[in-house]
Amino acid sequence: MKTTTHPELRIPLPATTNGHPPAPPQAGAPGTTPPPPTRTRTILLIVIGVAILFAVFLALGIISRHKQGHALAVATSQAANALPQVYVVHPLAAAAPDWSLPGNTQAIKDSIIYARVSGYLKKRYVDIGDTVKAGQLLAEIESPELDQQLNQARANLQQAIKQLDLQKANLELARTTVDRYKGADKEGAVAKLTVDQAIAGFGTAQAAVAAAQAAVASNEANVRQFEAMTAFERVVAPFDGTVIQRNVDVGALITAGSPTNNTSVAPTSVTGVATGLFEVAQIDTLRVFVNVPQVVAQSVNAGLEAQVTVRGALNAPVTATVTRTANALDPGTRTLLTEVDIPNAKHAMLPGTFVYVALKLTPSGQRWNIPATALISNSDGTQVILVEPGGKLHVQKVTVGRDFGNTIDVQAGLNGGEMVVKQPDVSLQDGQVVTPVESPNAPKN
Repeated sequence: MKTTTHPELRIPLPATTNGHPPAPPQAGAPGTTPPPPTRTRTILLIVIGVAILFAVFLALGIISRHKQGHALAVATSQAANALPQVYVVHPLAAAAPDWSLPGNTQAIKDSIIYARVSGYLKKRYVDIGDTVKAGQLLAEIESPELDQQLNQARANLQQAIKQLDLQKANLELARTTVDRYKGADKEGAVAKLTVDQAIAGFGTAQAAVAAAQAAVASNEANVRQFEAMTAFERVVAPFDGTVIQRNVDVGALITAGSPTNNTSVAPTSVTGVATGLFEVAQIDTLRVFVNVPQVVAQSVNAGLEAQVTVRGALNAPVTATVTRTANALDPGTRTLLTEVDIPNAKHAMLPGTFVYVALKLTPSGQRWNIPATALISNSDGTQVILVEPGGKLHVQKVTVGRDFGNTIDVQAGLNGGEMVVKQPDVSLQDGQVVTPVESPNAPKN
């Protein structure tokens, strides 16, 4: 291929002198070629543009820094002159608290039946779980010694009656003799001594009759006593109820008034030791004794409604009422003994059940509820910090009641219209002026 050479691109090479490169050509010197004007203008414009951009960026940086410095100075001045801000809350009226107190259910009537006579158990008619009526026969005790004592008392009574008849006959004879001697004495037919002896004999006969009558009465009393004792050989139910404990069986030796060995564990037995023959309970109505704390003792009165709950049971709470209170605090526990009656016609709840009794009690006086963080405790007592109109702080002493964890019950020192500092710190002083800010998480009335 043939190569074409452009004449304008052919640049002559200068000759060297003594091995040194030639000196650069001078402008206007013969044999030099000036740079093209278009290329020079482009370079100049680029340099000017870069200089302008640099100047613009420099100016913008200076202006931005000046603005930031001015804003920082203004913010610093405002912060130095602005009032500190504190979160405030308003006291809430304390609702009537629900007190849940533990207790054990008891039968409204519960009687342990002991033997009144000694002997052997002849027959037993009931067992645990049986329903009985008042006067129903539960068991019979065989007591031969008591039966013989009754027979002897009756024989003694008959003897006393016969002795009374004898003395009455002697009295009648003495009366006849006295009447006869008195008639003869009027005629002077008998000696005066004989008349006096007859009168004395009549008096003696009267005294003997009186003694015989007393002996008869004594023996009658003995007979009635032994008849009453033999009646206790029949063990009967004292009232309508259920047999919840039976501790004897046929043939057991019974000692009057003494406990017997258990043959079954009674549901209401606390110690499990020997007890009476039977235990009969009336469970149509149950009762629970609860100890109410002193702080609300004055709010508990007869007729107050209560809710009785068995923890872990699926049954709904049972509505009950306060029947009576002791009207006195226990000095050991500072609690009020209170009885709550539970209707139990269907026997859904058993005696001896551990329950919780919820009482809706209204505390005396108005109480207020504030966050626990608002409370200050120091050597001056229990206090809160209030924000008064105008933003001035005031340290207020308060009397606290129950502690609910996140909140505190205030009994005295607040009227409900204050603004309370939610989280006071040591930098806040009495009389300091602040800007109150409503707490975003404060509860509402």
